[in-house]
Amino acid sequence: MDNLCEAIDQIDEKITLDTNGSKQLFHYNTGSYPYCINGEGGTQECFSYEVIVSSLFIKMVNHFMKGDDLKNNKLAEYAILWLCYKLNKKKENEISNLNDFHNKYIKGNENHIDKINGAGSYNSYKNIINNKKYLNTIDIKEMSKFYVPLKSLCKLYTEYSKKKKNYTTCSQDAQDFAKHFEDLNQDSSITENISYREILSSLSIDYDDFKNECAKNCSYCNDIPTLSEIKTPPSSSIASKLIPVLLTCSISFFLGIAYKYSLFGFDKRRQRQYLRENLKK
Repeated sequence: MDNLCEAIDQIDEKITLDTNGSKQLFHYNTGSYPYCINGEGGTQECFSYEVIVSSLFIKMVNHFMKGDDLKNNKLAEYAILWLCYKLNKKKENEISNLNDFHNKYIKGNENHIDKINGAGSYNSYKNIINNKKYLNTIDIKEMSKFYVPLKSLCKLYTEYSKKKKNYTTCSQDAQDFAKHFEDLNQDSSITENISYREILSSLSIDYDDFKNECAKNCSYCNDIPTLSEIKTPPSSSIASKLIPVLLTCSISFFLGIAYKYSLFGFDKRRQRQYLRENLKK
């Protein structure tokens, strides 16, 4: 988790999108990535915002593939959240989901992707996307909502990693994350979608892991909040209440039938025994 958060922070420093009136200004630090070339007259020409974002996403995926960290599917989900957030920031963006993104900026560019990000980069990206097919058609705007709590969770991890027992703002930072988490947990459009609930679950588990680790070493982490349980859809809640009731009614019904049957059977046996005894007399 620490490595992913560090990678996200480093990439966010390289690419920013600022709004100036009705226009959005794209800034990119060309430092160590070959996304800009020198044009005629000394001017610099760069690829589009979407192309650079997609390439940085693939670079992030490749980084964790090499370290085998993506065996944990949560990191792949978190990388996708970063991608959705970055794509959603572009107002003129006509991309509505990951399928649109793939078809417009990835498909047909396999060789170019491998050239910039290293051999095998495209296949690494493809494997991740294929393993997360349930996210491919989800609205990027909705998915980007999860980036705020993810960024807040990353702050907890990175600050604790740097400061350990001197993490004096731990409690406040944890409260900030808890608020962002609860905002999503109270949103029925989020909790009624099984894919979104899985992401909430991943965030909750990583927060609990942080909470347990931090409490051992930092006195400022003793009073950080506990997250509420992830809400379930009303239909699931009703079903969970109805099933035990129906089972109880069914069991009572069948036990009643069994009792009556056994009672009637017992009476008939007594009648037959009485007749046999009278015939012998």
